[in-house]
Amino acid sequence: MGGRRAQRRRDLGDLLDRSPARTALRGRRQSLRRQHQADRHEPLHRFAPRADARHGHHHDIWDYDSANQPILFDMTVGSRRVKALAQASKNGFLYILNRETGQPVHPIRETPVPTETARDGEQPWPTQPIPYSVAGRPMAPVTPTFPTDIPAERLATAKPVPMFTPPGPNQIHAPGTEGGANYGPISYSPRTGYLYVNAIDHPTNSGRPPKGVLSAYDPGNGEMVWQKSYDGYGQAGSLVTAGDVVFAGSGSNTAGYFMAFHAKTGELLWKFNTGAGVFGSPSVYAANGEEFVAVSSGGGDRGRRGGDVILTFGLPPR
Repeated sequence: MGGRRAQRRRDLGDLLDRSPARTALRGRRQSLRRQHQADRHEPLHRFAPRADARHGHHHDIWDYDSANQPILFDMTVGSRRVKALAQASKNGFLYILNRETGQPVHPIRETPVPTETARDGEQPWPTQPIPYSVAGRPMAPVTPTFPTDIPAERLATAKPVPMFTPPGPNQIHAPGTEGGANYGPISYSPRTGYLYVNAIDHPTNSGRPPKGVLSAYDPGNGEMVWQKSYDGYGQAGSLVTAGDVVFAGSGSNTAGYFMAFHAKTGELLWKFNTGAGVFGSPSVYAANGEEFVAVSSGGGDRGRRGGDVILTFGLPPR
């Protein structure tokens, strides 16, 4: 599989004979002179290692690669216990699959999308996979999939376009090439049964700063439970504890906050200004009977304030 990087995570508990692998391949900047269904680009692959067979993928021309690794977890759907895999993508959607079969736990429907393009020889595929909930509605995205809060001066020179519109001049795309669920991994709590996704609302060519978005989903029915927005890039991965606290970080050109939310309600419980961007995932550990959370504060590219510290905080007893 070529590409920028491949990350694999095996579930050693059940010793399945299939394993997920995520490969993020950077978008190529030239016209692709074929219909874009069969090209190997931005997919989620499922392999049977014994046969070394690739079971399926989907193509992308918007830089909507799946930049974070999938998460493996077990969940209940109705009365069934399902060994599941969840993947949050830069396209703003959360995909939930049965990791034993590779099939969607809830429907993923091939949905018609715009195909008109000014690029000579380019023929985008006419549908894209949109995940649905048990109730038959499209799953709420982790970030808006149509540009919002665009300054008037930018609207005078550029036009918001529907998601999956082929790229062209003077367009405003959402989630954007820096948007959606980016490098940070998602997390799952067996206590609440929810998945937690930290993401970025930053439409391409929007003329406004990014917003971070933290969302909780019930994978059993595909519904969003709560969603919270904050200033700065929501690029850091989420982490949830057994005490029902979700940690997430943000980064901007002025500072970065490390935040704690209630896992069931989304209430902001605490935040700390680290003085720089928080772009990496936190870690929780115990020592001498006490629990701690540690996070790095650094980064600094693309106008974001940098730093070089690792911060550790003690958690109150449960």
